[in-house]
Amino acid sequence: MGRANAKKVRSVLVYLSLLENAGRSKNTINGYRKSLGYYAKFLNVPIGDLHNHLTMDNLLAFTNDPLVKDVSRNTRRTWLQAIYGYMKANGIEFDHLEKAVVTLKKDDIRHDKPLEFETLQKMVDLADVQMKAYITFLVSTGCRSGEASEVLLSDVKGSVITIRPEIAKARHGGKVFLSAEAREYLDLWLQHRDKYVKEADLRTKNFNKLRPEDDQRLFASTANNLQTKFGKLYCLVDGQKCAMHHGNRKMITPHSCRAYFRTHAVQTMEIDMVERLMRHTGYLTAAYVQMTDKELERRFHEGEHVLYITRANHRIQVGKLSDLERRNADLTERLAQVEKAQQTKEQAELQPEYQVIYDRVKAELLQMQMKNQEK
Repeated sequence: MGRANAKKVRSVLVYLSLLENAGRSKNTINGYRKSLGYYAKFLNVPIGDLHNHLTMDNLLAFTNDPLVKDVSRNTRRTWLQAIYGYMKANGIEFDHLEKAVVTLKKDDIRHDKPLEFETLQKMVDLADVQMKAYITFLVSTGCRSGEASEVLLSDVKGSVITIRPEIAKARHGGKVFLSAEAREYLDLWLQHRDKYVKEADLRTKNFNKLRPEDDQRLFASTANNLQTKFGKLYCLVDGQKCAMHHGNRKMITPHSCRAYFRTHAVQTMEIDMVERLMRHTGYLTAAYVQMTDKELERRFHEGEHVLYITRANHRIQVGKLSDLERRNADLTERLAQVEKAQQTKEQAELQPEYQVIYDRVKAELLQMQMKNQEK
């Protein structure tokens, strides 16, 4: 039970460097760093000396600690996976019972409250310019909150956002898109971003919180800071604190916006397309893997109205208008085809069979244009 490392001696710094060289993502490495940091803190040893305290007795004591049991099952699983991997890399061997203790199965059932449309509206109404942009960004793109905090200014090209592999979970990066509403709030945030950074640095100058030099992060904040602000907004609206209760998520988190995106986007977009935008590669079909980013963007914008938060009246109206516009385009194309077909016959007047089609399409197009004008 108390076996010490006898094969390899790798400090945490060396181990994290190995992970980086092995191609692990930045988020994965940061997750390992935090997990091993929690373990070192529990053992009350410097993290640089953790490799000298890798025993099964210590690990079992950690798993039985009340504070560890109070976090969610998936958080415990993440911590223990990191510690288990580090111990294995240092030559520690586990028998089948010891391995069963530290390799928890993933809890695939979500325990957090579903995020409701009315709650989102109130949160955006109360939010400052940064959080308005952040919330609508999450809802529009469906990306993870950690990814959003690592998006750079250079990753934004109009309404197209590039999620780089190095910041994506399992390195599954890709293109996601901003709705007209999200882009509007992002443009407003970018106008105030420099001022925000200066004011934030003044507020924290005595707390040793150093901002990266020439900070290029889109939201100029850490994931933890953005989550804290999100939680405060939710508390103001719902009256419930964003806190863990015996390992169950009884609150709303920024990740809830990802679930909201998944639930609502499928109302106007094919489910496989939504899964691709969320980069759930296990669900992708060959057709959507091969679809171009331009085609994805076009289809996204056609159905984006279901993701609007502050444009409540547009959610239904835009959907109906989009249908009308598509029908209008179809009718216009059909009318052009009929006229072209007739012209190829070089006749001054339409033949009877073309006249019937022409009159019907012309009437439908006129009716559709009148409906568009009413909207």
